[in-house]
Amino acid sequence: MEASFGFRQRLWRWHFFAGLMVCPFAILLSITGSIYLFKPQIDSYVENTINATAPVLHVAKEPIPADQLVNDLLAKYPNATFKAFTLAKENDRTVEIELRHVDGQVQIFWLDHLTGETLESTMSDKRFLAIVKDLHGELLLGNRGSYVVELMASWMIVLIITGFYLWITSHVEKANAQSKWRRWFVPQFHVKRARSGYKSLHGVIGIWFTLPILVLLFSGLPWTQLWGSGFKQLQDFMGWQDQTQFKLAATSIDQKGALAKESSLWEISSDPHKHHNHSADEAETKQINLSPLATIVESLKKEDLAPPVLISRLSASKGKSQIWSARSMSQQRSERVTINFDPFTAEELSRVEFADRHPVRRVVSQGISLHEGVLFGWLNQLLALLTAVSIIALSTFGLLIWWLRRPKGQLSAPPRPRAPVPMPLLLLILVMGLLLPAAGISFIAVALIDKGFLALSSVIRKAV
Repeated sequence: MEASFGFRQRLWRWHFFAGLMVCPFAILLSITGSIYLFKPQIDSYVENTINATAPVLHVAKEPIPADQLVNDLLAKYPNATFKAFTLAKENDRTVEIELRHVDGQVQIFWLDHLTGETLESTMSDKRFLAIVKDLHGELLLGNRGSYVVELMASWMIVLIITGFYLWITSHVEKANAQSKWRRWFVPQFHVKRARSGYKSLHGVIGIWFTLPILVLLFSGLPWTQLWGSGFKQLQDFMGWQDQTQFKLAATSIDQKGALAKESSLWEISSDPHKHHNHSADEAETKQINLSPLATIVESLKKEDLAPPVLISRLSASKGKSQIWSARSMSQQRSERVTINFDPFTAEELSRVEFADRHPVRRVVSQGISLHEGVLFGWLNQLLALLTAVSIIALSTFGLLIWWLRRPKGQLSAPPRPRAPVPMPLLLLILVMGLLLPAAGISFIAVALIDKGFLALSSVIRKAV
Protein backbone atom coordinates (compact mmCIF):
# COMPACT_ATOMS: atom_id res chain seq x y z
CA MET A 1 0.00 0.00 0.00
CA GLU A 2 2.87 2.37 0.87
CA ALA A 3 4.61 1.62 -2.43
CA SER A 4 1.37 2.28 -4.29
CA PHE A 5 0.94 5.58 -2.45
CA GLY A 6 4.53 6.59 -3.29
CA PHE A 7 3.94 5.70 -6.95
CA ARG A 8 0.80 7.87 -7.08
CA GLN A 9 2.60 10.72 -5.31
CA ARG A 10 5.35 10.77 -7.91
CA LEU A 11 2.86 10.59 -10.77
CA TRP A 12 0.88 13.40 -9.19
CA ARG A 13 4.05 15.53 -8.96
CA TRP A 14 4.82 14.80 -12.62
CA HIS A 15 1.25 15.62 -13.60
CA PHE A 16 1.41 18.91 -11.71
CA PHE A 17 4.62 20.24 -13.24
CA ALA A 18 3.79 18.90 -16.71
CA GLY A 19 0.42 20.67 -16.52
CA LEU A 20 1.94 24.04 -15.62
CA MET A 21 4.40 23.71 -18.50
CA VAL A 22 2.11 22.22 -21.16
CA CYS A 23 -1.33 23.78 -20.62
CA PRO A 24 -0.61 27.23 -22.17
CA PHE A 25 0.88 25.56 -25.25
CA ALA A 26 -1.94 23.00 -25.36
CA ILE A 27 -4.52 25.79 -25.53
CA LEU A 28 -2.61 27.58 -28.32
CA LEU A 29 -2.09 24.39 -30.36
CA SER A 30 -5.74 23.38 -29.92
CA ILE A 31 -7.02 26.74 -31.13
CA THR A 32 -4.75 26.82 -34.19
CA GLY A 33 -5.44 23.15 -34.90
CA SER A 34 -9.20 23.77 -34.71
CA ILE A 35 -8.90 26.54 -37.27
CA TYR A 36 -6.81 24.36 -39.61
CA LEU A 37 -9.44 21.61 -39.44
CA PHE A 38 -11.58 23.85 -41.63
CA LYS A 39 -8.92 24.20 -44.33
CA PRO A 40 -11.19 22.76 -47.07
CA GLN A 41 -13.91 25.30 -46.29
CA ILE A 42 -11.46 28.20 -45.94
CA ASP A 43 -9.66 27.31 -49.18
CA SER A 44 -12.99 27.02 -51.00
CA TYR A 45 -14.07 30.45 -49.70
CA VAL A 46 -10.79 32.08 -50.80
CA GLU A 47 -10.93 30.50 -54.26
CA ASN A 48 -14.58 31.41 -54.79
CA THR A 49 -13.86 34.99 -53.74
CA ILE A 50 -11.00 35.25 -56.26
CA ASN A 51 -13.00 33.57 -59.04
CA ALA A 52 -15.83 36.03 -58.47
CA THR A 53 -13.52 38.86 -59.61
CA ALA A 54 -12.96 37.28 -63.05
CA PRO A 55 -14.52 39.30 -65.88
CA VAL A 56 -17.73 37.98 -67.43
CA LEU A 57 -17.09 36.61 -70.92
CA HIS A 58 -19.85 36.83 -73.49
CA VAL A 59 -17.95 34.73 -76.00
CA ALA A 60 -16.57 31.26 -75.24
CA LYS A 61 -12.78 31.20 -75.06
CA GLU A 62 -10.27 28.39 -75.01
CA PRO A 63 -7.90 28.25 -72.01
CA ILE A 64 -4.52 29.85 -72.61
CA PRO A 65 -1.70 27.23 -72.73
CA ALA A 66 0.03 26.79 -69.40
CA ASP A 67 3.52 27.54 -70.71
CA GLN A 68 2.29 30.83 -72.19
CA LEU A 69 0.73 31.86 -68.88
CA VAL A 70 4.00 31.16 -67.06
CA ASN A 71 6.19 32.88 -69.65
CA ASP A 72 3.96 35.99 -69.69
CA LEU A 73 4.16 36.15 -65.90
CA LEU A 74 7.95 35.68 -65.88
CA ALA A 75 8.24 38.53 -68.38
CA LYS A 76 6.73 40.82 -65.72
CA TYR A 77 9.14 39.49 -63.07
CA PRO A 78 12.42 38.89 -64.96
CA ASN A 79 14.43 38.25 -61.80
CA ALA A 80 12.05 35.60 -60.50
CA THR A 81 12.19 31.85 -61.19
CA PHE A 82 9.40 29.41 -61.89
CA LYS A 83 8.50 27.22 -58.93
CA ALA A 84 5.16 25.49 -59.46
CA PHE A 85 1.94 25.46 -61.43
CA THR A 86 -1.36 24.33 -59.86
CA LEU A 87 -4.10 23.10 -62.19
CA ALA A 88 -7.49 24.76 -62.26
CA LYS A 89 -10.20 22.72 -60.58
CA GLU A 90 -13.34 21.75 -62.43
CA ASN A 91 -15.36 24.87 -63.39
CA ASP A 92 -12.57 27.04 -61.91
CA ARG A 93 -11.49 30.20 -63.71
CA THR A 94 -8.04 30.39 -62.13
CA VAL A 95 -4.76 28.54 -62.08
CA GLU A 96 -2.06 29.17 -59.49
CA ILE A 97 1.51 29.96 -60.49
CA GLU A 98 4.32 30.23 -57.95
CA LEU A 99 7.46 32.26 -58.55
CA ARG A 100 10.50 32.50 -56.31
CA HIS A 101 12.09 35.93 -56.03
CA VAL A 102 15.79 36.58 -55.59
CA ASP A 103 15.35 37.05 -51.84
CA GLY A 104 13.92 33.53 -51.55
CA GLN A 105 10.33 34.66 -51.01
CA VAL A 106 7.69 32.68 -52.88
CA GLN A 107 4.79 34.58 -54.44
CA ILE A 108 1.54 32.92 -55.53
CA PHE A 109 -0.42 34.35 -58.47
CA TRP A 110 -4.01 33.47 -59.32
CA LEU A 111 -4.41 33.89 -63.09
CA ASP A 112 -7.59 33.74 -65.12
CA HIS A 113 -6.63 30.99 -67.57
CA LEU A 114 -9.14 32.30 -70.12
CA THR A 115 -7.85 35.89 -70.26
CA GLY A 116 -4.38 35.65 -68.70
CA GLU A 117 -5.27 38.41 -66.21
CA THR A 118 -3.78 38.25 -62.72
CA LEU A 119 -6.74 38.30 -60.34
CA GLU A 120 -4.85 38.04 -57.04
CA SER A 121 -1.36 37.51 -55.65
CA THR A 122 0.19 37.09 -52.24
CA MET A 123 3.41 35.93 -50.63
CA SER A 124 3.13 32.25 -49.73
CA ASP A 125 3.98 32.73 -46.06
CA LYS A 126 1.49 35.61 -45.67
CA ARG A 127 -1.60 33.49 -46.34
CA PHE A 128 -3.93 33.11 -43.35
CA LEU A 129 -3.73 29.32 -43.22
CA ALA A 130 0.04 29.38 -43.74
CA ILE A 131 0.38 31.58 -40.64
CA VAL A 132 -2.00 29.33 -38.68
CA LYS A 133 -0.07 26.23 -39.70
CA ASP A 134 3.32 27.75 -38.91
CA LEU A 135 2.00 28.83 -35.52
CA HIS A 136 0.61 25.35 -34.88
CA GLY A 137 3.69 23.46 -36.01
CA GLU A 138 6.56 25.85 -35.36
CA LEU A 139 5.26 28.72 -33.17
CA LEU A 140 6.46 31.02 -36.00
CA LEU A 141 10.04 30.20 -34.91
CA GLY A 142 11.09 27.80 -37.66
CA ASN A 143 12.83 24.55 -36.71
CA ARG A 144 13.53 25.77 -33.18
CA GLY A 145 9.82 26.21 -32.64
CA SER A 146 9.06 22.76 -34.03
CA TYR A 147 11.32 21.24 -31.35
CA VAL A 148 9.34 23.11 -28.69
CA VAL A 149 6.04 21.89 -30.15
CA GLU A 150 7.32 18.31 -30.21
CA LEU A 151 8.45 18.60 -26.59
CA MET A 152 5.08 20.00 -25.51
CA ALA A 153 3.17 17.33 -27.46
CA SER A 154 5.32 14.61 -25.87
CA TRP A 155 4.73 15.97 -22.39
CA MET A 156 1.02 16.30 -23.17
CA ILE A 157 0.99 12.54 -23.74
CA VAL A 158 2.65 12.10 -20.34
CA LEU A 159 0.09 14.48 -18.86
CA ILE A 160 -2.88 12.58 -20.30
CA ILE A 161 -1.60 9.13 -19.25
CA THR A 162 -0.76 10.19 -15.69
CA GLY A 163 -4.04 12.08 -15.36
CA PHE A 164 -6.04 9.05 -16.51
CA TYR A 165 -4.29 6.82 -13.96
CA LEU A 166 -4.70 9.31 -11.12
CA TRP A 167 -8.41 9.87 -11.80
CA ILE A 168 -9.21 6.15 -12.02
CA THR A 169 -7.25 5.21 -8.89
CA SER A 170 -8.68 8.12 -6.89
CA HIS A 171 -12.14 6.50 -6.99
CA VAL A 172 -11.26 2.81 -6.81
CA GLU A 173 -11.81 2.52 -3.07
CA LYS A 174 -14.60 5.07 -2.76
CA ALA A 175 -18.16 4.05 -1.92
CA ASN A 176 -19.79 1.26 -3.93
CA ALA A 177 -19.26 0.21 -7.54
CA GLN A 178 -22.26 2.18 -8.83
CA SER A 179 -21.04 5.39 -7.19
CA LYS A 180 -17.52 4.78 -8.52
CA TRP A 181 -18.66 4.42 -12.11
CA ARG A 182 -20.83 7.52 -11.82
CA ARG A 183 -17.94 9.60 -10.46
CA TRP A 184 -15.68 8.36 -13.24
CA PHE A 185 -17.96 9.30 -16.12
CA VAL A 186 -20.48 11.89 -14.87
CA PRO A 187 -19.45 15.35 -13.56
CA GLN A 188 -20.47 15.98 -9.94
CA PHE A 189 -22.05 19.45 -9.94
CA HIS A 190 -23.80 19.11 -6.58
CA VAL A 191 -20.62 19.55 -4.53
CA LYS A 192 -20.46 22.63 -2.32
CA ARG A 193 -16.98 23.88 -3.20
CA ALA A 194 -16.43 25.32 -6.68
CA ARG A 195 -12.93 23.83 -6.92
CA SER A 196 -14.31 20.32 -6.39
CA GLY A 197 -16.77 20.88 -9.21
CA TYR A 198 -13.99 22.03 -11.54
CA LYS A 199 -11.92 19.01 -10.49
CA SER A 200 -14.82 16.70 -11.33
CA LEU A 201 -15.23 18.32 -14.76
CA HIS A 202 -11.48 18.11 -15.35
CA GLY A 203 -11.39 14.40 -14.56
CA VAL A 204 -14.56 13.38 -16.40
CA ILE A 205 -13.59 15.22 -19.58
CA GLY A 206 -10.20 13.52 -19.38
CA ILE A 207 -11.82 10.08 -19.04
CA TRP A 208 -14.10 10.59 -22.03
CA PHE A 209 -11.41 12.04 -24.30
CA THR A 210 -8.22 10.24 -23.23
CA LEU A 211 -8.20 7.93 -26.26
CA PRO A 212 -9.13 10.61 -28.90
CA ILE A 213 -6.49 12.97 -27.48
CA LEU A 214 -3.77 10.31 -27.52
CA VAL A 215 -4.70 9.31 -31.10
CA LEU A 216 -4.60 12.98 -32.13
CA LEU A 217 -1.19 13.50 -30.51
CA PHE A 218 0.45 10.30 -31.80
CA SER A 219 -0.91 10.83 -35.32
CA GLY A 220 0.86 14.20 -35.47
CA LEU A 221 4.29 12.86 -34.52
CA PRO A 222 5.44 12.04 -38.11
CA TRP A 223 5.57 15.82 -38.74
CA THR A 224 7.96 16.45 -35.85
CA GLN A 225 11.72 16.85 -36.01
CA LEU A 226 13.10 14.17 -33.66
CA TRP A 227 10.35 11.57 -33.91
CA GLY A 228 9.81 12.22 -37.62
CA SER A 229 13.48 11.95 -38.54
CA GLY A 230 13.86 8.88 -36.33
CA PHE A 231 10.91 7.21 -38.04
CA LYS A 232 12.43 8.00 -41.44
CA GLN A 233 15.70 6.35 -40.38
CA LEU A 234 13.73 3.33 -39.18
CA GLN A 235 12.01 3.10 -42.58
CA ASP A 236 15.37 3.17 -44.36
CA PHE A 237 16.82 0.57 -41.98
CA MET A 238 13.82 -1.77 -42.30
CA GLY A 239 13.57 -1.29 -46.06
CA TRP A 240 10.01 0.05 -45.94
CA GLN A 241 10.26 1.54 -49.41
CA ASP A 242 7.53 2.35 -51.91
CA GLN A 243 7.17 0.51 -55.21
CA THR A 244 7.55 3.04 -58.02
CA GLN A 245 5.79 2.10 -61.26
CA PHE A 246 8.38 2.86 -63.96
CA LYS A 247 6.88 3.37 -67.41
CA LEU A 248 10.26 3.26 -69.19
CA ALA A 249 12.88 0.59 -68.65
CA ALA A 250 15.75 3.07 -69.04
CA THR A 251 16.20 6.79 -69.46
CA SER A 252 18.94 9.14 -70.53
CA ILE A 253 18.89 11.21 -67.37
CA ASP A 254 19.67 8.72 -64.59
CA GLN A 255 16.57 9.58 -62.62
CA LYS A 256 15.42 6.28 -61.12
CA GLY A 257 16.86 6.95 -57.68
CA ALA A 258 15.27 10.38 -57.52
CA LEU A 259 11.90 9.08 -58.75
CA ALA A 260 11.80 6.21 -56.29
CA LYS A 261 12.30 8.42 -53.24
CA GLU A 262 10.06 11.29 -54.37
CA SER A 263 6.81 12.36 -52.75
CA SER A 264 6.35 11.67 -49.07
CA LEU A 265 2.76 11.32 -47.94
CA TRP A 266 3.18 13.48 -44.89
CA GLU A 267 6.46 15.38 -45.18
CA ILE A 268 7.30 17.76 -42.29
CA SER A 269 6.21 20.55 -44.60
CA SER A 270 3.06 19.05 -46.12
CA ASP A 271 1.84 22.40 -47.39
CA PRO A 272 2.00 22.14 -51.21
CA HIS A 273 3.10 25.78 -51.38
CA LYS A 274 5.97 25.37 -48.93
CA HIS A 275 9.14 23.67 -50.14
CA HIS A 276 12.77 23.73 -49.20
CA ASN A 277 15.00 26.11 -51.11
CA HIS A 278 17.47 24.21 -53.31
CA SER A 279 19.71 26.86 -54.81
CA ALA A 280 21.21 24.48 -57.36
CA ASP A 281 17.77 23.54 -58.57
CA GLU A 282 16.71 27.18 -58.77
CA ALA A 283 19.69 28.06 -60.95
CA GLU A 284 18.62 25.45 -63.47
CA THR A 285 14.95 26.39 -63.19
CA LYS A 286 15.75 29.82 -64.66
CA GLN A 287 16.65 28.23 -67.98
CA ILE A 288 14.10 25.42 -68.11
CA ASN A 289 12.13 24.68 -71.23
CA LEU A 290 8.49 25.37 -70.34
CA SER A 291 7.01 23.99 -73.55
CA PRO A 292 6.34 20.49 -72.07
CA LEU A 293 4.20 22.11 -69.36
CA ALA A 294 1.24 22.65 -71.71
CA THR A 295 1.40 19.02 -72.87
CA ILE A 296 1.58 17.77 -69.27
CA VAL A 297 -1.39 19.92 -68.23
CA GLU A 298 -3.49 18.58 -71.10
CA SER A 299 -2.59 14.98 -70.25
CA LEU A 300 -3.42 15.54 -66.57
CA LYS A 301 -6.88 16.82 -67.49
CA LYS A 302 -7.65 13.26 -68.63
CA GLU A 303 -6.61 11.91 -65.22
CA ASP A 304 -9.03 11.78 -62.32
CA LEU A 305 -6.60 13.28 -59.78
CA ALA A 306 -7.81 14.74 -56.50
CA PRO A 307 -7.07 18.49 -56.33
CA PRO A 308 -4.94 20.42 -55.79
CA VAL A 309 -2.63 19.05 -58.49
CA LEU A 310 0.75 20.78 -58.37
CA ILE A 311 3.29 20.58 -61.20
CA SER A 312 6.92 21.37 -60.39
CA ARG A 313 10.46 20.32 -61.21
CA LEU A 314 12.01 17.31 -59.51
CA SER A 315 15.78 17.33 -59.10
CA ALA A 316 17.53 14.40 -60.73
CA SER A 317 21.23 13.69 -60.20
CA LYS A 318 23.64 16.61 -60.20
CA GLY A 319 24.32 18.09 -63.60
CA LYS A 320 21.37 16.32 -65.22
CA SER A 321 18.13 17.79 -66.51
CA GLN A 322 15.28 18.16 -64.05
CA ILE A 323 12.14 16.07 -64.40
CA TRP A 324 8.59 17.40 -64.46
CA SER A 325 6.59 16.07 -61.52
CA ALA A 326 2.82 16.34 -61.02
CA ARG A 327 1.52 15.65 -57.55
CA SER A 328 -2.00 15.36 -56.22
CA MET A 329 -1.71 17.06 -52.82
CA SER A 330 -5.12 16.08 -51.44
CA GLN A 331 -5.35 16.14 -47.65
CA GLN A 332 -6.81 12.63 -47.90
CA ARG A 333 -3.55 10.75 -48.32
CA SER A 334 -5.15 7.70 -49.93
CA GLU A 335 -6.03 9.94 -52.93
CA ARG A 336 -2.48 11.17 -53.51
CA VAL A 337 -0.73 10.28 -56.75
CA THR A 338 2.66 11.37 -58.11
CA ILE A 339 3.36 11.23 -61.86
CA ASN A 340 6.78 12.09 -63.29
CA PHE A 341 7.39 13.19 -66.88
CA ASP A 342 10.34 13.39 -69.25
CA PRO A 343 11.65 17.02 -69.37
CA PHE A 344 11.84 17.04 -73.18
CA THR A 345 9.05 14.83 -74.49
CA ALA A 346 6.57 15.13 -71.58
CA GLU A 347 6.24 11.34 -71.73
CA GLU A 348 5.23 9.69 -68.46
CA LEU A 349 8.24 8.10 -66.75
CA SER A 350 6.87 6.81 -63.47
CA ARG A 351 3.83 6.84 -61.23
CA VAL A 352 3.37 6.31 -57.48
CA GLU A 353 -0.12 5.73 -56.11
CA PHE A 354 -1.28 5.06 -52.56
CA ALA A 355 -1.38 1.30 -53.16
CA ASP A 356 2.32 1.43 -54.07
CA ARG A 357 3.28 2.72 -50.64
CA HIS A 358 4.62 0.39 -47.98
CA PRO A 359 1.79 -0.76 -45.62
CA VAL A 360 3.42 0.92 -42.61
CA ARG A 361 3.65 4.22 -44.50
CA ARG A 362 0.01 3.88 -45.55
CA VAL A 363 -1.12 3.44 -41.96
CA VAL A 364 0.93 6.37 -40.71
CA SER A 365 -0.22 8.60 -43.57
CA GLN A 366 -3.86 7.80 -42.84
CA GLY A 367 -3.15 8.86 -39.27
CA ILE A 368 -2.13 12.25 -40.68
CA SER A 369 -5.43 12.43 -42.59
CA LEU A 370 -7.19 11.62 -39.32
CA HIS A 371 -5.21 14.36 -37.57
CA GLU A 372 -6.30 16.90 -40.19
CA GLY A 373 -9.94 15.82 -39.97
CA VAL A 374 -10.37 14.46 -43.51
CA LEU A 375 -10.14 10.67 -43.10
CA PHE A 376 -13.89 10.03 -42.85
CA GLY A 377 -15.52 13.28 -43.86
CA TRP A 378 -17.40 15.77 -41.67
CA LEU A 379 -17.64 13.25 -38.80
CA ASN A 380 -13.83 13.17 -38.56
CA GLN A 381 -13.79 16.96 -38.64
CA LEU A 382 -16.37 17.12 -35.83
CA LEU A 383 -14.59 14.53 -33.68
CA ALA A 384 -11.24 16.31 -34.09
CA LEU A 385 -12.88 19.63 -33.19
CA LEU A 386 -14.48 18.15 -30.05
CA THR A 387 -11.11 16.64 -29.09
CA ALA A 388 -9.38 20.01 -29.50
CA VAL A 389 -12.10 21.69 -27.41
CA SER A 390 -11.67 19.00 -24.73
CA ILE A 391 -7.93 19.79 -24.55
CA ILE A 392 -8.74 23.48 -24.07
CA ALA A 393 -11.29 22.59 -21.34
CA LEU A 394 -8.88 20.20 -19.58
CA SER A 395 -6.10 22.80 -19.63
CA THR A 396 -8.37 25.62 -18.45
CA PHE A 397 -9.96 23.64 -15.61
CA GLY A 398 -6.58 22.23 -14.58
CA LEU A 399 -5.02 25.67 -14.28
CA LEU A 400 -8.12 26.96 -12.49
CA ILE A 401 -8.01 24.14 -9.94
CA TRP A 402 -4.37 24.93 -9.19
CA TRP A 403 -5.03 28.68 -8.94
CA LEU A 404 -7.91 28.23 -6.47
CA ARG A 405 -5.98 25.70 -4.37
CA ARG A 406 -2.60 27.38 -4.04
CA PRO A 407 -1.86 29.72 -1.12
CA LYS A 408 -1.28 33.28 -2.31
CA GLY A 409 2.26 33.81 -3.61
CA GLN A 410 3.19 30.11 -3.53
CA LEU A 411 3.59 27.48 -6.22
CA SER A 412 2.04 24.82 -3.98
CA ALA A 413 3.67 21.88 -5.76
CA PRO A 414 3.07 18.35 -4.42
CA PRO A 415 5.85 17.37 -1.97
CA ARG A 416 8.74 15.28 -3.24
CA PRO A 417 8.36 11.65 -2.06
CA ARG A 418 11.24 10.46 0.11
CA ALA A 419 10.96 6.82 -0.89
CA PRO A 420 13.14 5.53 -3.76
CA VAL A 421 11.68 5.64 -7.24
CA PRO A 422 9.65 2.41 -7.66
CA MET A 423 10.59 0.01 -10.45
CA PRO A 424 7.23 0.35 -12.30
CA LEU A 425 7.81 4.08 -12.60
CA LEU A 426 11.37 3.56 -13.85
CA LEU A 427 10.06 1.19 -16.53
CA LEU A 428 7.36 3.72 -17.48
CA ILE A 429 9.99 6.46 -17.79
CA LEU A 430 12.18 4.18 -19.94
CA VAL A 431 9.32 3.22 -22.28
CA MET A 432 8.06 6.79 -22.62
CA GLY A 433 11.58 8.05 -23.22
CA LEU A 434 12.11 5.55 -26.04
CA LEU A 435 8.73 6.18 -27.66
CA LEU A 436 9.00 9.95 -27.28
CA PRO A 437 12.64 11.03 -27.76
CA ALA A 438 11.92 14.70 -27.00
CA ALA A 439 10.37 13.70 -23.69
CA GLY A 440 13.21 11.23 -23.03
CA ILE A 441 15.84 13.94 -23.41
CA SER A 442 13.85 16.20 -21.10
CA PHE A 443 13.55 13.36 -18.53
CA ILE A 444 17.33 13.22 -18.34
CA ALA A 445 17.57 17.02 -18.09
CA VAL A 446 14.95 17.12 -15.32
CA ALA A 447 16.71 14.34 -13.39
CA LEU A 448 20.05 16.16 -13.59
CA ILE A 449 18.50 19.46 -12.53
CA ASP A 450 16.70 17.75 -9.64
CA LYS A 451 19.91 16.06 -8.47
CA GLY A 452 21.79 19.34 -8.73
CA PHE A 453 19.09 21.16 -6.76
CA LEU A 454 19.17 18.53 -4.00
CA ALA A 455 22.97 18.68 -3.81
CA LEU A 456 22.92 22.47 -3.65
CA SER A 457 20.25 22.42 -0.91
CA SER A 458 22.33 19.94 1.10
CA VAL A 459 25.43 22.15 0.83
CA ILE A 460 23.44 25.21 1.93
CA ARG A 461 21.96 23.38 4.94
CA LYS A 462 25.40 22.20 6.05
CA ALA A 463 26.83 25.68 5.65
CA VAL A 464 24.04 27.17 7.80
